[in-house]
Amino acid sequence: MSEVTAQKEALRRQLRLAVAGLSPSERSMTAAAVVQRITTEARWQRARTVLLFVPLTDEVDVFPLLNQALAHRKVVMLPRFNGQAGAYEAARISNLATDIVPGRFGVPEPAAACAVCPLNQLDVTLVPGLGFDRVGRRLGRGKGFYDRLLNGASGEFWGIGHDCQLVAELPGESHDVVLNCIVTPAHWMEVVSARR
Repeated sequence: MSEVTAQKEALRRQLRLAVAGLSPSERSMTAAAVVQRITTEARWQRARTVLLFVPLTDEVDVFPLLNQALAHRKVVMLPRFNGQAGAYEAARISNLATDIVPGRFGVPEPAAACAVCPLNQLDVTLVPGLGFDRVGRRLGRGKGFYDRLLNGASGEFWGIGHDCQLVAELPGESHDVVLNCIVTPAHWMEVVSARR
């Protein structure tokens, strides 16, 4: 195991414990604050094509944004696992009642009938993670799925997390996606050096 890999694993353990220590009311307040921050952001309001995520239990619940984005006639995409490719792709949804099904890893995802969409048309992508730092680095779960999914994608990448997931510095690698901003209940941090 390389030094960077070992550092990332130690941080994953630490950050999972921090999130696990949040009460249900803290999680609910976090979700409401983050959703409010995003919906009032002009770049979100202007965005026509967005890639969101269905949150895992330890991630910020951004699910209300799905309904809101569809109601505002945005093109809404979610990640869907492609078993043949062994990677995620982005598929468009238009109806939450019919277009979302249980996915391979237990995470709801677009049904097979939902069309795959090109990532070069994205305006905004919301990206979950276990940790974030102030220069736009993100610590994922260690499989590299998001880094591969977003490789070559257009638009801005917004990291979404709890305040306790912000760290001073994360170890980085050349393949890691760099975020444009980090959104938590207490912070909207623009990343000056991020890709545009």
